[in-house]
Amino acid sequence: MGLVQNVIRVGFVSSVDTGQQMIRATFPDRDDQVSDWLQLVIPPIEGASIKMPAVGEQVLCLFLGNGLETGFWLGTVGDD
Repeated sequence: MGLVQNVIRVGFVSSVDTGQQMIRATFPDRDDQVSDWLQLVIPPIEGASIKMPAVGEQVLCLFLGNGLETGFWLGTVGDD
C-alpha cells in the first residue's frame, strides 16, 4: 500500500500556469510540501476544451518515483 500512496496522491492546487496547462499542488499529509510543475494528462479527444482548476481546488496527481518532482495531474476531485 505504501508504494501506491507515493504514486497516486490527492492534493490542492497552489499555482496554475494556464498557457502550459500545468499546476503545482500542495499535500497537507506531507507537511504541505509543494510539487514541481505537473503536466496535465490529456486524453486524445480532438477539439476537447480544458478547464484549468483554481488555486485551492482538489486534484488527483500521479508521480513517477518516490518524490514530488516528476509527475502529472489527472483531473480535479469533487464537485464543480
